[in-house]
Amino acid sequence: MNNNIVTKLQNGLGKAITYFILLSCVAIFVVYLVQRFGAQYAEDKIKEQLDQSGLAPFVQYGSVHLDPFTLTPSLENVSFGNENAPWLRFARISFNSYPINYPDLDVDFWIQESPIDSLSRDTRRLMRAAGVDTLLGKGSFTSKVEGEKVSSQFKLDIKDIGKLNLFSNINVLDHNIAMSDLRSDVIASFALGQPEALPIIYGDVIELHSLKVEYEESGLIAHLLPKSALSRDSNENQLNGLKYMSQALGLAPANSTEAEQIAETLLTFLKQPEKLNLTMSPPSAISLKELALLANEGTLYKDSKMTLSND
Repeated sequence: MNNNIVTKLQNGLGKAITYFILLSCVAIFVVYLVQRFGAQYAEDKIKEQLDQSGLAPFVQYGSVHLDPFTLTPSLENVSFGNENAPWLRFARISFNSYPINYPDLDVDFWIQESPIDSLSRDTRRLMRAAGVDTLLGKGSFTSKVEGEKVSSQFKLDIKDIGKLNLFSNINVLDHNIAMSDLRSDVIASFALGQPEALPIIYGDVIELHSLKVEYEESGLIAHLLPKSALSRDSNENQLNGLKYMSQALGLAPANSTEAEQIAETLLTFLKQPEKLNLTMSPPSAISLKELALLANEGTLYKDSKMTLSND
């Protein structure tokens, strides 16, 4: 190989390296700009939604991070509730779309490992009842709005407690209701232990098409009701107790075939806690007010086409 060819190769290689370095610098600079200004835009949008939903006073976070490659904005070190003793602490809450396509939501979250004494009194009470002294878990929430139809899916996996999946399809008949208000009211009603407030607030304007709840046990039932406690009473007494529980909850009269089916399914689950599924599929959409009336009449299980199974 003559000297001219060697010189040309050296020059070409030098230029290639120089271009590569320049392009790398440009790429790093672009990533920096996307991350910095994208994170600021995401934080502004998140603050806007928190303010609109009325949740701003209850949500504190350390920072907003934006993945420059997936364009996924995340809240880091989040606490929900009182800052010193929150209901929950989250290591991260990620919004899986950018820009945030509100009112549709696609959110992943990770519950920060939280000792029982670091959380609110209400959460501590629930943790003691569940037999855990440290809370750790993850989950997701997706919700899609198409006109008046809202389909949602909620998943939660809590270490040493269990996995919960909830799927719902509803109609929101009043177009003046903002999804931010509805979602914040749902969160607030459950956080305050008052889910019965929802039929009062939204009884005439929300219709249920379908509901499905799946629970997979990984410690909760074993803590709440050890096998030794079940063995102290006869099957007949346990079944009767569960039948009267169905009546007290407005599901079915204690002497009905529906109450018997509920009791047998629950007792099977309690003796061998693995999976429990509940579905509600009314023949036509039914309002929250009508569901509350069915519960008052004690026929909710039958008239809403509810089923309970261990499948």
